Amino acid sequence: MKSTLRIGDFGVFLVTCLLLFTVLKTVQAQQSCRNPNQNRGTCVSIYDCPSLFSVVQQSPLTSEDRNFLLTSRCYNGVGRQPLVCCTNDRGFGVQETTPRPPPVTPTPARNNGGQPGQQGQGNLLPSPPNCGPNSFMNKIYNGNDTALDEFVWMVLLEYVDRTGRRELSCGGSLINNRYVLTAAHCVTGDVLREVGSLTTVRLGEYDTSKDLDCIDNNCNQPIIERGIEETIVHPNYDPVNKDRTHDIALLRLDPPVLLNEYIQPVCLPLVSTRQAINTGELLVVSGWGRTTTSRKSTIKQKLNLAINDPATCRRKFATRNINLSDSQLCAGGEFYKDSCDGDSGGPLMREGFNHAWYQEGVVSFGNRCGLEGWPGVYTRVSDYVDWILATIRP
Repeated sequence: MKSTLRIGDFGVFLVTCLLLFTVLKTVQAQQSCRNPNQNRGTCVSIYDCPSLFSVVQQSPLTSEDRNFLLTSRCYNGVGRQPLVCCTNDRGFGVQETTPRPPPVTPTPARNNGGQPGQQGQGNLLPSPPNCGPNSFMNKIYNGNDTALDEFVWMVLLEYVDRTGRRELSCGGSLINNRYVLTAAHCVTGDVLREVGSLTTVRLGEYDTSKDLDCIDNNCNQPIIERGIEETIVHPNYDPVNKDRTHDIALLRLDPPVLLNEYIQPVCLPLVSTRQAINTGELLVVSGWGRTTTSRKSTIKQKLNLAINDPATCRRKFATRNINLSDSQLCAGGEFYKDSCDGDSGGPLMREGFNHAWYQEGVVSFGNRCGLEGWPGVYTRVSDYVDWILATIRP
């Protein structure tokens, strides 16, 4: 029997063909990209890009390698994060058959006086891509464990008590090669009596139970310890005031630290890169603090927390005679989801401008840990950027 094609069937067939053509063109367009050398490539997972994955596997990564990887990221492709614009290029500069363009030079950061300077100077805060790098491993190995190269600005503070016993307690964040940002209550007040004298900053740590951290044949570099040349508590912080306003401090390292792929500064919310923090927005807190199964975690942890409505949070803490101010943020409040003992001084963060990580808060205090309806309180970093810029020096 001869088959027949009715007008209605032909219309459906035509529409189907057009849809398939549109989808194929859309996918093709989504995957197309240009790398930092302006060469056309495909936006795919870094694990599916042999040229750039071979760069990631080098140890140590140079600053130029890291900058090329960061500026190769793309956001409209397919595959496992992070996505990169994949070509044969392994660094700044193009194939030999093409004229070589000048290298990409990051814009230098400026201090509060507007004077330009070079990344790494003690009186300057870096801007992307010289701060807040994303993880290139992007793996979660156990629950909330971070990847080996995730949040590489995080530090641990070490104390010594009267008997000489050393203890890691508070956390902090590297903000350039000379300064660490932490909470004031980690360096003055009860901590000196209850824990001991603050002596050392530990950088590049991941698993405190091991001397060398390795996962799937990826190993970080040995940790670095630095003494503290100067401890600077915010001048308006009062250690006996339970409101904990101005709970922020700076530690000047002695000597400066040499940055590598496992030790990099976090970005701070400067005026030029600052974004509003909205109620309900998810931010990330990280640290080695208490978990549901142990007093402290040996492995660096991370947790997503939702920003609370400021007015609601103020009313909640007012029932405990604690008066919160606009310079404090509230986040969390879900059962067993909270920053806790040992996380104090650590960062509350989000991925922001130029897809770099920015520290928006400093872990300050809460009503115990992980209580339903009781968020944690964080010092709002953006309110203290002027003080930080006026305080740090080369």
